[in-house]
Amino acid sequence: GTTVSLRNELFRIRPGAAGNVQWQDVLQSYWQANILEDNDVRTHAMQVNVDGLAIPGIVLPFQTTIAPGLNLFGKPILAGDSFFSPSSFATKIYAAGVAFEGYVGMNDPASTAGAIDHAGGTSPSDPTAIWLNPDALAATPYIYLIPTGLDSMRSPPLGDVSTIRTWNVRDVTLPLPFNIGASQFSTLQWWQSSDFLTEDMFSVRKHQAFRPVSHPSVFTYDIYGSSGYLQPSQFTNSRLIGRSVWNSQWKLVIPGNSLLFDSEEGIRRFIRTVNDIHLHFVTYSYAGN
Repeated sequence: GTTVSLRNELFRIRPGAAGNVQWQDVLQSYWQANILEDNDVRTHAMQVNVDGLAIPGIVLPFQTTIAPGLNLFGKPILAGDSFFSPSSFATKIYAAGVAFEGYVGMNDPASTAGAIDHAGGTSPSDPTAIWLNPDALAATPYIYLIPTGLDSMRSPPLGDVSTIRTWNVRDVTLPLPFNIGASQFSTLQWWQSSDFLTEDMFSVRKHQAFRPVSHPSVFTYDIYGSSGYLQPSQFTNSRLIGRSVWNSQWKLVIPGNSLLFDSEEGIRRFIRTVNDIHLHFVTYSYAGN
């Protein structure tokens, strides 16, 4: 499990009050009056708009890399930065999550509630007057994290030599294969895709929205289950499983209508209160030798 800070590691903005204005300016610069005007959002985000109306929101692009001396965002490594080792020819995503540090009103999971209830105690409930806070937002916002660029990995090293390989991953639907077993589920040929799919052949498989958390500490850092196998952390999304951590462009999409009914007011409150955005990756890798 690896957690990185967009504020510190990507934009190099100082923590605390000294850097708040600069951070807010960055978020403001990615505010879009209608996120559907972004072609990548229209293509890859599932059900982002169901009523045809414009949706204000934040679309924050960034790139990731795995290279000697560079952090995850391709910046020279400084104290506190995170990176992945190039000694693994492939580093892939098992699950991904996002944390909005400073978000007001988010409903995070209560990890100890089960133990308290089992012991006969009572877990205190969340405050019920959150709407009185002028900075409060929705308790369960939903966002998108979509890879829109090229996946890169290294070839398995032969000696000490490896090359960088890049793919344009097309995540699309496919028709059923040729019925080699003569099964009764189909009496037609494989290429008659309209009879097997409810959508067109090779349609893009879009990404569903998922919930962020209010602080990176909410994620479960014990990434191995009782059987010893890798498991996703709590409140992470497995939609990106198998994709490379190294991608030439990502887009973090925050629809305003998942923050408040008044989308623009929701974005204003978000920019005013959220003082950092963290990405959390649960990954697996291969050395290749």
